[in-house]
Amino acid sequence: MVRLPGSVLVALSLLVATLGWQATSPAAVQAVSMPPAVGPLDDAAVARAISDLGAQPVPLELRDRGGLFSGAGGGYRITLYTPHIWVTHLARQAARVGTRLSVADVGVPDRAPVLRVVASPSAPTVGASRAHSSAVLRVTVLDDRRRGELVPEDSQSFAASHRVLLGNVRALNGMEATFHLGALDVLRGGPAGEFFVRVEGTGYSKDFKIKRKHLSQLSM
Repeated sequence: MVRLPGSVLVALSLLVATLGWQATSPAAVQAVSMPPAVGPLDDAAVARAISDLGAQPVPLELRDRGGLFSGAGGGYRITLYTPHIWVTHLARQAARVGTRLSVADVGVPDRAPVLRVVASPSAPTVGASRAHSSAVLRVTVLDDRRRGELVPEDSQSFAASHRVLLGNVRALNGMEATFHLGALDVLRGGPAGEFFVRVEGTGYSKDFKIKRKHLSQLSM
């Protein structure tokens, strides 16, 4: 057996104690739980997104038919945009009205590192009354076990119109909500983790499963 000098043993003890304190200190624990650094799109990334105008990627759209079974309309629809897909979407909108989106036109909010979820209401089926519908009240994100919940950084309601009998037009509230991509990665345990988007409404609630095939489409 090799015996170490006392001074070496003391030094090793101090090193172990220091490492142990660092590993269990509040600052270290906080660093582990903080979202990974995800920044906004820079000018080069915005230019690439605009150049994808006539090709992929496209937003992910999922539809629900649960309202038909609950008597609360035809079902919700959610559309998901990553920052890259969102800028491409803006470029397509500009092209439809005969203009071209430039890098300078894309402001800070549109470059933000967020997952944008647009939840459309469950409108009543033709001939049904407004009572048989469901406006959107809240949008959140859950992990794949539905144990953790992420609330949006920002959310705003919008009016979505629908037609009723005799050609009349009515409106129900939908919601656009944004979730920080870094916080979302923490919630789902990494970039490959599946998750749910929960839509809560006046008539019923629905959890949309975002599967790996959907993540591939979104390039997440």
